[in-house]
Amino acid sequence: MQLNDSVSDAAVKQYAIERLSKLLRHPDDLVYKADDVRRKLAQEKLLIDAQLSTDVRRQFDDVQEGIELLYSTRGQINRVKTDMQQVDRLCNQAQSYLTNFDRIQKISIANRNFVRANEFYLQFNEFHEQYTLVRQMLADAQTHFEHGDFNLLRLHYFLHKLEDFRSRALGFTGVNDADSAQTLQQMFGGLDALVAEFEAFLWHVANSIYDLSLRGRANVVVQLLKVVEAEEAADRAQEREREGAGLARRQSAISSTSSAASASAAAAAALARGPRKERRVKHYRQKLLELIQSMVARRVDDFIANEAAGLDAITEVTGFVVDELTFVAEAVAPAFPPSYFIFDVFVDEYHRAVVRNADALSSADDLEGGAILALLRWVREYYTAMRKELSIPRDRLRPPLLDGREDQLAQEYLDIAVRKIREWVANLMRTETASFAARQDAPTMAEDGLYVTNASVFLFEIVNQNIDVVIGAQRAKLLCDLVAECNKVFQDLAKQWRDLLEVEKAKQIDTPDTVAEGLVDYTMSLANEQIRSVVQAETIRDETGDRLSRSHQERFKAELSQTMDIFMNVAEAATQTLADIVFSDLRPITSALYTVDWYQDDLLQPVIETLMDYCQDFHDHLDKYLYKRLMQDLLSRFALSYIDAVAAKVKFYKGKTSEKLNLELHRATKFFKQHMDAGAVAETLNVVRILISLIDSTPTMIFLEFFSVKKQYPDLPLQLVEDILSKRDDLEKQQLKSILESLRQKSKGDTGSSLAKQRTLFSKLKNYPPLGSTTPGRFF
Repeated sequence: MQLNDSVSDAAVKQYAIERLSKLLRHPDDLVYKADDVRRKLAQEKLLIDAQLSTDVRRQFDDVQEGIELLYSTRGQINRVKTDMQQVDRLCNQAQSYLTNFDRIQKISIANRNFVRANEFYLQFNEFHEQYTLVRQMLADAQTHFEHGDFNLLRLHYFLHKLEDFRSRALGFTGVNDADSAQTLQQMFGGLDALVAEFEAFLWHVANSIYDLSLRGRANVVVQLLKVVEAEEAADRAQEREREGAGLARRQSAISSTSSAASASAAAAAALARGPRKERRVKHYRQKLLELIQSMVARRVDDFIANEAAGLDAITEVTGFVVDELTFVAEAVAPAFPPSYFIFDVFVDEYHRAVVRNADALSSADDLEGGAILALLRWVREYYTAMRKELSIPRDRLRPPLLDGREDQLAQEYLDIAVRKIREWVANLMRTETASFAARQDAPTMAEDGLYVTNASVFLFEIVNQNIDVVIGAQRAKLLCDLVAECNKVFQDLAKQWRDLLEVEKAKQIDTPDTVAEGLVDYTMSLANEQIRSVVQAETIRDETGDRLSRSHQERFKAELSQTMDIFMNVAEAATQTLADIVFSDLRPITSALYTVDWYQDDLLQPVIETLMDYCQDFHDHLDKYLYKRLMQDLLSRFALSYIDAVAAKVKFYKGKTSEKLNLELHRATKFFKQHMDAGAVAETLNVVRILISLIDSTPTMIFLEFFSVKKQYPDLPLQLVEDILSKRDDLEKQQLKSILESLRQKSKGDTGSSLAKQRTLFSKLKNYPPLGSTTPGRFF
């Protein structure tokens, strides 16, 4: 057989690659080890080639020797055939040498018949006594069965002798001797009942194999098997005799050259053996195996009915099967001959019984999600216990439990679980959104003063229930799939919240007098609840993820991280809504920046007072992390409002504008430092200082000032600088044109792609979109 008949080329190449990867582990090995490896492999190849040549030569020698042996055997068979023909010929010739051969033969047959008739006469006289003895032995065995005080082999031996005597007696009567046959039938009439009673007792003993082995009566089991083996040997002998008789009839029909003397000799040989009535084939071994099958099925069914009824107790079946098979291996199997492979028989029968009951449970129409997971968990535990406790691999157990439908059942559970989660979340959202829109009562306040809705508690209650059940079933892939499906539900939930926030915010900004009060408080409670959901998702990720195998751990944690992102996005949307509401209240003031009112009045004081009121509520009732994020957003919007206001029809007065801006910047810095880190405040408000520097710079220093700022803020819009310079009152028109032309020439190398990775606060300007943005702007 060629190599490619048993091993594919791909497998050979894969082996070669694995071998080289072990020999050459580092890049330097190609330089220092390649020659040594090549020499080593060449030597191995020479050795393998030499060994193959030797093996092939040996195979050829064996084939040649076999062919020669076949030829010599054929010659020996021909010689034996010739010798047998010569023996037959000499026998026929010898009969012709003897005078009165026929008479001598008849006298010999008559003498043998006389002797046999005398033996039968004596056995007939003893038959009733033997029959009575066997019946009494059987009655005693039945009476003392519980004590095991009986001998099956002795009982079977005497009964077998009675059956054999009856068979020979009925055979001698012939088919035409009706009177003798009727007399013998009457005489042996009770033997059939005795045999049937013995067989019933024998199978009663077989049904008690467990009890006998448990009581240490393995000798009775051995006797039972000896009886079965004896009857099996008799069955085989009967089959051989039947086949031999048929073959003899066919040969006599075919052969027409047999001499009369040969026929007489064959008849004499048949008389010498004595005629027998054909024995009934009993098939004891087959019946024993069928009895074991029904016995095991009954034990499993009884245990499930009494001890493990329903899916709640199905896990008890595993321990029962393991204990039963352990007992069989230790106490029952040693009594059986090795040819029975009896332990494998018991394993197959127990497994088939378990499969039958499992199929009945799994085929129920009203199977709930928890029941499906219990079934899947039990299947995994069953296979694991069989492998660990009994060293029986899963592939050995056929047919598979649940017909291999574990993945299908897992999908059914997933569908049920997701459907229930969706229904539950829909009901929860119906209540929460209605309460959010109506805002009839103040939101719930937690012990730490934060506004909450407790929706996350209810939401993750059902999620945790399903996760715990799946973890208990040890289905890591199903757990990942469940979290992935939950993320789809959470995405829908997040969209509903974002849409509702947009709707309520629009009402609050556009028609504040017609909407219910408390939108800010309810938005804070929504944001806080999202953070609580993030914390719960993080807890599940960290506590549960480490319990999974590495193959599923990464995906599980990634799915939970996505869950956290979903809730965090809603929380950020809520904080942005709060910031939008705050600055919608400040819009009349921010739109008046750099106008006459701004120059004449103190417009910053109402801004700070408004921010102070809002920020105090945010500090008291908003999650600390979100509070910091919101304050940073408010500060950024405050600073950008000064920059975006440049696009309006305003005028900058040298000295006056910068003086007022510096004063307001100082007051704003003082306010925001009460709520934020001083460094973050200074860094954010630095964009206003840049505005001041561009307003105050002398014409000769504008170019240097611009590129100094550009190094720190690469996304500083040139259009913003042009607007600032064009609205200064101290620059002449020709002077301004020259400055702008220089700035444009030096800024030609700036592109959207080069600035995409250098976004700063200037990229968030509404009136001055960054270079490369799709938002329509005024950039040239």
